[in-house]
Amino acid sequence: MAEITLLNPQALFAVPILWLLLVVISWRRRFKPFGAFLLRLVIIVLIILALAEPTWSTSTTVEAAPEEPWVLLVDQSASLGPAGQAALRTEAARLAQAHDQAQILFFADRAVLVQYPLSESGLEEDLMLLDQDVTNLAEALLLGGELLGDQPGRLVLLSDGLATAANTLEAVAQLAGRNIPVDVLMLNQNDWQRWYGGQNEVRVVKLSAPPVLRNGESYDVEVTVHSEAPAEATLNLSQNGQPLAEDVVTLAPGLNRFTFSATATEEGAQIFRATIAADGDRQEKNNALSAFARVYPAPYILIVGSEGAWTSRFEALLRETGFEATTIVPAELSSQLSGLEPYDGMVLMNVSAQTLELEQMIAIQEYVRSLGRGLVVIGGRNSFGPGRYEGTPLAELLPITMEPPPREERPPVALLLIIDHSGSMVEQHDSVSRLAMAKEAAIRATDILGPEDLVGILMFDNQYEWVAPFQQVNDGADLLNIQQRIARVPPGGGTRILQALEAALPALVEQETANSRLAVLLSDGKSFDGNRGIEDYNAVVDAAVQADITLSTIAIGTGADQDLMAHLAERGRGRYHYAETPETLPALTISESDILRSQALQQGDFGVAIFQPHPILRGLFNPLPEAGEAETPGISGYLAMTPKPRGEVALQVGPGDPLLSVWGYGLGRVVAWSSDTGESWAGEWQQWPHFSRFWGQVVGYTLPAPDLGLLQLETEVEPDGTVVLIADSLTATGQPVDLARTQATLLSPGGQENQVTLQQVAPGRYERRLRLPDGGAYQVTVTQPQAGSDEPATAATGLVVAYPAEYGLPLEGTGPLLLEQIATITGGRTFSFNELLGGNASQVGVNEATTEPVELWPWLLGAALALWPLEIAWRRWGRLRIQ
Repeated sequence: MAEITLLNPQALFAVPILWLLLVVISWRRRFKPFGAFLLRLVIIVLIILALAEPTWSTSTTVEAAPEEPWVLLVDQSASLGPAGQAALRTEAARLAQAHDQAQILFFADRAVLVQYPLSESGLEEDLMLLDQDVTNLAEALLLGGELLGDQPGRLVLLSDGLATAANTLEAVAQLAGRNIPVDVLMLNQNDWQRWYGGQNEVRVVKLSAPPVLRNGESYDVEVTVHSEAPAEATLNLSQNGQPLAEDVVTLAPGLNRFTFSATATEEGAQIFRATIAADGDRQEKNNALSAFARVYPAPYILIVGSEGAWTSRFEALLRETGFEATTIVPAELSSQLSGLEPYDGMVLMNVSAQTLELEQMIAIQEYVRSLGRGLVVIGGRNSFGPGRYEGTPLAELLPITMEPPPREERPPVALLLIIDHSGSMVEQHDSVSRLAMAKEAAIRATDILGPEDLVGILMFDNQYEWVAPFQQVNDGADLLNIQQRIARVPPGGGTRILQALEAALPALVEQETANSRLAVLLSDGKSFDGNRGIEDYNAVVDAAVQADITLSTIAIGTGADQDLMAHLAERGRGRYHYAETPETLPALTISESDILRSQALQQGDFGVAIFQPHPILRGLFNPLPEAGEAETPGISGYLAMTPKPRGEVALQVGPGDPLLSVWGYGLGRVVAWSSDTGESWAGEWQQWPHFSRFWGQVVGYTLPAPDLGLLQLETEVEPDGTVVLIADSLTATGQPVDLARTQATLLSPGGQENQVTLQQVAPGRYERRLRLPDGGAYQVTVTQPQAGSDEPATAATGLVVAYPAEYGLPLEGTGPLLLEQIATITGGRTFSFNELLGGNASQVGVNEATTEPVELWPWLLGAALALWPLEIAWRRWGRLRIQ
């Protein structure tokens, strides 16, 4: 049979356009000479046909020799269902009847040669030999090839192609090497519809639960259900046999995911089971799946921070989410690794590196790196860059650098210095007075402010005086004038701190052009404020905080009221410093003013966004929030830093700065949160319904896996359903335990116990491979004698045996794709069920030999070129005749 194919058929659209153009041009000449006009039409058609790139091919029908033997491979696995299996048996019988030398192989987990014609009793015996829960297509193909032997013949495969065992393509390659073609039946949707009518197929394809949980931890269980058609179904989820959730769900075609939240309240093994029930479901064996988890005791968290109220709240929050926690101040933190070992994780809450000794920071570093414990560093005005982390072990173990990202321009800031110049400030220390150092501190603090920044300086004793009312530091002359006024301040009398605050803080509130506003109070003595008490202090400081003012304090000398100064700093959401000697005053004051002018401190209204999906955020944020609903709460301040190359950013803020960053450091994990927990900047987060769970997941993400002891147990389930138990055993010195009797007890889903012995396969490693009869969750406990102890070492875990792959979604590379490959690789052909039903069984195995296609465009173009001179000559001859 001859066939012409156009590779570029779009070119044919030019034929009517060019013909019409030619007719218009020739109309004026009344189509004279008419023969030349016809030749032009022909030439145009030939050129356009050449542009369409036609090819010519022929095919001849080659029928298999009548004496050629055939082997029919008939799939009888469970994926076809009873009706599909019966249909393939019927069509195999028709094919065998049409070809005398046909043999029939039924196959599922293995291939069985059956006798034709098929008898009822013989059929039952043959099918009983097969495990229909497995499709071993490779074995069927190889056995079919063996039946053909060395003589010419072909295989005919009747299957859905859903192989679940062995490597089918390796068997196909062997058949192709022996020149054995395989003709393949291709099933389509109409075939399944004809067999099963309106029945649907609903299956649970995945049940996910965290394998390791801590007592009190919140977690999600996700159930994935697949449906071939829209349906309503009842979904049940149980935990250790007790109902956890039940819901009537609407299923769309394809995968449907459902998430259920729960809290671990009981230690030990937890078995989850999800079941689905839908009307008209074709197969019930794939309607349930199990998952296994083990709940361990609650982890012990150490919280380090100086802000008593906020650290106490955070401790209570962690306890609510299932952690055991204790809180200490930085000075109480152990500098020995042994002192930190009892804690599973540590939280540094707004801790300054200046409050920690170098040995303490090294201990924290090794706590994470060597012990594999978790660390969460929470920001604030005392942490990260403002906390002088740069150049310390803390900076090394964080996933971010202290350097702020580059900014085009820094907004103006306002600094207020409230300096005590009472008589006690004249007291000398190593020939240097406190007042002299305080004045030097104020002068050096003004040096680092920019031209657009504002500065105000108030000196006080029992009265107050504005040495420098608020003004811009425009140029060197203005700055010099301010510093000279500071230097000329004389010593005074008593000390009235409250009066100074009442005068100074409202003036700072009025500096609304500044983006950030900071007041620093320096005093060396107790305040004499008459009958006024702490409530009055709170009132004036709270009013300033309400206007986004920050108050830091520096207590000078041993006579200072440190309790009052620390209280004012905490109330003012600033930092508290203690300067035991005057020499430290300039550095502390510069530290405060440097924080203010640093580009790291960002204040305003900032949106928070997910930078990339991360396990630390699981189940917290709706990827598609409702209209008007914020995906994440916002913040009003944070410390801008730069992520390290290996750091992972989970949440970002503002112009893309990292807010929540994580990474692995040595054996442990570290998380950095560049804002606070709501003291000053993250107030919206405290109102967020998931606030407690968020911090529970942040802290929990850093924690190491529970200590499983020196005997550790792993389980694997291979694709063919084989279960592998692996036990690794070490002594306390790390040496492998050899030649020990190692036994495992398996508790089946039905509650039956079965004991097996593991065999040693490597130093300290014991293994056992077995097949388990029932699907579901098994609990496994391994015991092994311990030298020098009457109590054996034990390890426990669980494993899940899912329903056979035969009932699940098609494995990758199987189905129609695999069937097409089989036919193509072996040189066979494909045919449909309709061909068989139409009585064309005798045509199966008939091939068409096709010749190599021939390109016709050179011939067409050559013909056009040959006619062109003839057309020219015809036109000229016509003109001569007219003349």
